[in-house]
Amino acid sequence: MQNFYIFLVLTILLPVQGSTQDCLSYFHYSKDEISQAKLCPEAMKADIEQLHEHILTTHPNPSLYCGVEAFVNGYKRALASCSSEKTMIEFIQIVTTYLAVMKDSHTNLNPRDYLYLGPKDRAVLPFFVVRINGKFYLESVYKNNLAIGSEILQIDSYPMDSLFTVSKTLSFTEGNAHLAQEEIAERMIGATFNLLHRANLTDVAMFKVVDLNGDTLVQKAHYVKSAQYLKDRSIQLHGPIQYFIDKDKRCVLTIESFDPISLKKFKKQIDACFSEIRKQNVQELYIDLRDNLGGMLRAQEYVLSYLNLSGGPLQMNYLYKRSRFDRFASLPFYQEWQFMNRAERVYPNGLISQEYDFYKSPLGTTRTILYDYTPQNRLGYTYRGKCVLITNGSSMSASVLFAGWFKNEKRGEIIGTQCMGGIGGTFGNSAAYTLDHSNTHLMVSTLKFTPKDRVQIELNAIDPDHVIQINRQQLIQHKDPVLEYLNIKKELKKKIKKDND
Repeated sequence: MQNFYIFLVLTILLPVQGSTQDCLSYFHYSKDEISQAKLCPEAMKADIEQLHEHILTTHPNPSLYCGVEAFVNGYKRALASCSSEKTMIEFIQIVTTYLAVMKDSHTNLNPRDYLYLGPKDRAVLPFFVVRINGKFYLESVYKNNLAIGSEILQIDSYPMDSLFTVSKTLSFTEGNAHLAQEEIAERMIGATFNLLHRANLTDVAMFKVVDLNGDTLVQKAHYVKSAQYLKDRSIQLHGPIQYFIDKDKRCVLTIESFDPISLKKFKKQIDACFSEIRKQNVQELYIDLRDNLGGMLRAQEYVLSYLNLSGGPLQMNYLYKRSRFDRFASLPFYQEWQFMNRAERVYPNGLISQEYDFYKSPLGTTRTILYDYTPQNRLGYTYRGKCVLITNGSSMSASVLFAGWFKNEKRGEIIGTQCMGGIGGTFGNSAAYTLDHSNTHLMVSTLKFTPKDRVQIELNAIDPDHVIQINRQQLIQHKDPVLEYLNIKKELKKKIKKDND
């Protein structure tokens, strides 16, 4: 009889215990595995509703690129996709599919966050691939001996095409910059592979490759601690500005970011480059914005001050929406006090008065403010020689505005690959936001930048005048395809003197 009661109790308790472990109402980075932990339908739906409401109250115009119907239908499809339990990686794809409808590169999430914020014992296999004529080739791999330039057919059970498809779902676009989106998806394939399954340090990944001799074989690759990879990668990072001038008086200026720690130092570094350009009578200037994710408009405008042949102003319309996440709401207390003080002293005159009117407006108010600004540089110098701009799919945000000005002013040719946006401007000034149940970290745009002369909505991306893509031989030999095309020998890039400001 006692055994019978024990059996009866277990029969009742076990199903209850199982059901409580089937899905999660809250996801925790430190203990839950993204590829294994499942979210409950109610939790996912609550997060989608929360996200939709946040976009409506924060984003300046979420339906600008897609139309109201498409935006609403995207939201409804996202809700419908949450009708059953989903792993966290599946839910992330639901979110990115919904956000993709908006075609706003600044409203997105970074899947790599889950690799670095996840369980401490999680191991990663950092690698990057490039796609050439529809095939995938190894560009780099961390602490493994796989041959660069090998064609990758499959990794473990994942064919490369399937990894690319998931990566594309996780990526984003600005307007119709679809080729740029594919470049981003290529760069994310390594992260996608790591997100799709949990690995430990003792595990190995099996790469099915076609090696440099044309033989098909399977090779092992070992995992590493994510913290070690991030530490080593940070050591390799250098300043945002580098340049060299070759013997033929051709200057290659590489600007890796418009988001410097100090704008003052950034300007001094740009001054140093153009001072050398003037001193050496440079005949050709190549500005390389590949992989420049953007940053401060004042930084890119300062570079434009050296290229602006007409001397005319830069005229940009800023579309704001008043919210608790706009640029005025996020000002530190002392900056907010300074802003109000300055505005009240000159009111109702000047641009700052327009900003002040918007600042005092009710939440949800949208307003367009024209910023009419003629950038000046410290040297009072304008470079008037040949100028060429180099872009790729990771040239985003402020880099897109730079490219738009460059193309509109017919300042020179653009070469490389398609950048992430069009001549009609870009969204920007993203604000961080976290969903309650999935703990998903997102960025949502709070501004839309549109050049004054663009009265129509333009979705087409800025395509280069000459498309230059890497080939397999250049990949194997570590050659820069753009410098090869230009017949410029890559030299040790000149280090910019750092100022102790």
